[in-house]
Amino acid sequence: MLWTIVPLNIVMDGSDLHQPTYTEIPWKSGILLVEETGQNTARVVRLLSTDPADYLEPATQPGKILEYSKKKPV
Repeated sequence: MLWTIVPLNIVMDGSDLHQPTYTEIPWKSGILLVEETGQNTARVVRLLSTDPADYLEPATQPGKILEYSKKKPV
């Protein structure tokens, strides 16, 4: 919920233009869902894992920026 005196069309202006590209990266016993932010960088959006220990790692916290290389299919 957003409480503001600013008209909604001004607050939401440009929000429909943002179209992130999501990628799934294998991570230990699960998968990291990341949003690509650059050529070799990505922001963690979600961790999908059955191992509770994976959720305690600082590298898998949502918002964390990771560096990775994309592997192109052969």
